[in-house]
Amino acid sequence: MSADAGRLPQDYPPARHVLRDLQLWAESGAEPPRAGIPVVPALFGAGGACGAGAIAVLVDAVAGGAALRASPASWIATSDLRLHQLAPARGGELVASAEALRSGRTNVVLEVEVRGEGALVAQATVAFSRLEAKGEYQQRPRDERPGRISFAAPGAGFAQPFAAAIGARVVDPAAGALELPLVPYVGNSLGGLQGGIAMALLDLAAEAAGAAALGRPAATRDLAVHFLAIGRSGPMRTRATLLRQTADGALLRIESRDAGAGDRLCTVASATVGVLA
Repeated sequence: MSADAGRLPQDYPPARHVLRDLQLWAESGAEPPRAGIPVVPALFGAGGACGAGAIAVLVDAVAGGAALRASPASWIATSDLRLHQLAPARGGELVASAEALRSGRTNVVLEVEVRGEGALVAQATVAFSRLEAKGEYQQRPRDERPGRISFAAPGAGFAQPFAAAIGARVVDPAAGALELPLVPYVGNSLGGLQGGIAMALLDLAAEAAGAAALGRPAATRDLAVHFLAIGRSGPMRTRATLLRQTADGALLRIESRDAGAGDRLCTVASATVGVLA
């Protein structure tokens, strides 16, 4: 979960952090709340366009900021996220906007649209659980800032592809087995794995396992994630199971576990991948 978009404490993100290299900006005090990232080649996935993982980080950022705004007296944690890729994004800027569908006593549900160069690139639904705010950080005053806040820093940007930059390593493509060290670069404000990166890791596992099953490169089209726990120790490890295969696509079950916390199950997801035209 990334509930810090638009509320940038002095110590988060640290000087070197994936949100800075993504050059993320946020307007969580705007109506509707918005956030954006430039589309650069380092973010391209197997389909030669911005991958679902990078889009998921953007969705997580704008939804987290909007959900916090809807929960002034409590804290939040992502419980479910469903992302649908609708069109390729190969340049320009992606801008995500969030709309609250429900703000109840125990949860907040938002719909997020991601647009690029006039086209609807992705659509997502994100659910958050309301939690009791604990500790100094969660209970701090939340000042609404209607202007734009940039997470970028001088010299920010990716010098290598996104997967390599976050430290993801493919161990066994056919099994969708990837490993990701949990370091501050991919951490959240509470010292755990940043929520968007948790989804990006699942996307990378889906593309690896899908390509192995189909015998050619495959890109994630749809990703549905259930968040069970935050990775706190690392490394994070993924595993994929093939549920259904057609001539040009596959449905996969993917999970991630925190190896440093007794293989604690952190996320369970389903992903649809398709071969490239």
